[in-house]
Amino acid sequence: MNAEPASCRRKEGRPKEILTAALQEFSINGFAGTRLEDVATRAGICKGTIYLYFKSKEELFVEVVRDRILPHIEQLENINERPEGTAKVLLRQQLTTIYQELLSTDARFIPKLIISEGSRFPELAQFYFEEIITRIHKVSQSIIARGVTAGEFRESALNWEQQAILGPALSAVIWITVFNEFEALDLDAYLKTHIDLLLHGLEK
Repeated sequence: MNAEPASCRRKEGRPKEILTAALQEFSINGFAGTRLEDVATRAGICKGTIYLYFKSKEELFVEVVRDRILPHIEQLENINERPEGTAKVLLRQQLTTIYQELLSTDARFIPKLIISEGSRFPELAQFYFEEIITRIHKVSQSIIARGVTAGEFRESALNWEQQAILGPALSAVIWITVFNEFEALDLDAYLKTHIDLLLHGLEK
């Protein structure tokens, strides 16, 4: 009996390699257009190896999102829990984290995928909403409430829509993944503008 090829065997770092290859394929071909055969080729493995770790393309996509985005959501939540620092300073740190860790890395392709294919695959959009969007909104709501309680922010901010507060970040994702080759976005300047506009609106 022939031995199984080395590329088909389990390997400690294999899941990360597969997730990286999958994100690259998803970002190029979309969810519907991505084939596990192509993910395997990009990862340098046999197609069957993927099934040692992920049951389906849907599960692979979910794990890509969790791998690339959830650690940074936890960063945002940890910033919220710091006892030191004003709400203004912590909010600035959170927005900087969003731009540096999500918009400036390959994670930026994930929101674009959800936007472009969410209507065709509502279960993926629902997963993203429940595990990512709602947690980011809670982080934003919490830091604003902290600022209101401390007298830093105006009380009316408690009624602000989170979509409006975080919308500029989503607009930046769309720009850099669709239009950047025509007119590059200065992400640092954009972040500064977002922070300045938001804080001027929040402050009493």
